[in-house]
Amino acid sequence: MIPNMKFYVISIVAIFAALGIGIYIGFALDTGSFVVEQREDIVQKLEERFDYLRGENQNLKLELKELELENENCKIYMDSTYEELVKNRLSGAKIGSIETVDDYMYSGVGQILEAAGATVVNVVTINENIMEEDALLKIYEELNIDIENLNLISNTSKELSKGIINGENSDLIKKLEENRIIDIVGLLDEPVDYLVIAGGSVKENPERLSLVDKIIIDTAKSMEKEIVGIEKSNINYSYIDTYKSYKISTIDNIDMIMGKVSLVLALEGRPGHYGIKPTAEDILPNLKLSLVEYPKER
Repeated sequence: MIPNMKFYVISIVAIFAALGIGIYIGFALDTGSFVVEQREDIVQKLEERFDYLRGENQNLKLELKELELENENCKIYMDSTYEELVKNRLSGAKIGSIETVDDYMYSGVGQILEAAGATVVNVVTINENIMEEDALLKIYEELNIDIENLNLISNTSKELSKGIINGENSDLIKKLEENRIIDIVGLLDEPVDYLVIAGGSVKENPERLSLVDKIIIDTAKSMEKEIVGIEKSNINYSYIDTYKSYKISTIDNIDMIMGKVSLVLALEGRPGHYGIKPTAEDILPNLKLSLVEYPKER
């Protein structure tokens, strides 16, 4: 009997299908084995990398502890020696301090100045209402002061500065204190040799800078009095860059011991821009240079 053609076709198809399935299974098994090997290799490398990073982390922690200890030792050293470093550098000097904004406290500044032999004659804080022209106008009218062609804010800043420098508690200054536009600690009863102007604010106020701070600085310069600008290391809105443009020495970390030391050295005759912020040009004044050798340009 002649075999059925359909039977042959089906048989041939079945044979090739079986071969194809066999080849596929073999390939799949080989591939699976390769993937497993690759996965194991990756896991091993990751474990090695993790062990390395863990070791590095431990080393960094040890280095950090060493640096913290060194920093603490440096702080202890500075705490115990800074007064000796500044001793008598400002002997006999009379200093007035003006805080142009009441946003931040500047405690400790007077202590370092007195440790240097200076006397802080007064500390004047200018409050927010210095910018209220109606309040100033009322005071000027009570004192019968001619206000024609006067900017009340800038004129008040100027007269206040002159009173502090000359040691004259004028009627205007008394009225400013009575109306809580300024607060005075100490007395305005003797002239000062130097001014310290403390700035930095919670919010930006360029108008106040130009009508208060700039006028104070310009007045001090016109009266040939040295003035140094200071602020704390952590300030929302820094005045230092603006103070630099007014050509005065600046200290941007007055809350730190090295900032306080910088203030004394700057007042002694080492002008510059000191501190830790990007606006600073040196951390501290260079004590290797004598006062004669120190550049006077700011």
